[in-house]
Amino acid sequence: MLKRTFSFVSIAFIYFIITVLIHEAGHAFTGQVYGLGTPSIHVWPGIEVPLDISAWSFSSYWPEHALAYVTFIPETTSLVVEYPVNPHYISVNPQLKIMLEHPNNNNYLPPIVGVMGSGITYAVSLLCTLFLWFCKPIGIVRTFSVFGAFLFYDILSYTIFPVFFGLQHLIFIGGNYAEPILFLAGMGIPSSVSISMVCVLCVLQMIALGYISKSEGLIYTDNR
Repeated sequence: MLKRTFSFVSIAFIYFIITVLIHEAGHAFTGQVYGLGTPSIHVWPGIEVPLDISAWSFSSYWPEHALAYVTFIPETTSLVVEYPVNPHYISVNPQLKIMLEHPNNNNYLPPIVGVMGSGITYAVSLLCTLFLWFCKPIGIVRTFSVFGAFLFYDILSYTIFPVFFGLQHLIFIGGNYAEPILFLAGMGIPSSVSISMVCVLCVLQMIALGYISKSEGLIYTDNR
């Protein structure tokens, strides 16, 4: 019993970390395409992906309640000449410095970049569900497809808990605002419409997975 519990907790933890990375990768990829710069993903308690120990690390910045976040290093930097605090020295040695500012200093992301965190996890979830429905894979491929199909929990929890219960998106941890709903509002979609859309799509997907489970079983390894 203890071994089974440990295995379940370990798998759940790894699954959660993968979800976080996929979510942040959605922000990172969209931001890079949008032109914000080179992305860097930071995961609590301060792990940077890709690993980088250069001077351009922003690991000291951490949004409140966040489990992970993305920063972007602009492709274009500005050069300034910095003089000593007291210019009345006999010898003044100005230094040329690169001034680098990353867009997340003001906690702002363009709406399309912000929404694609949960958006990419839902897209992967939907693709895995359709793959299970039409292709009926078996073995390890089916196992990974099932895990992928349940990734819709990300966009659902980001919506349900902050909007209806005022909780963080994982109840006790994570951001305490409805990220996809707020960014969709920034794109001109009313909150009532986006909340309803998220709930309906996730319910339909749960029904589809329930049907697959009932007719074939979610995980099997035999050839049928």
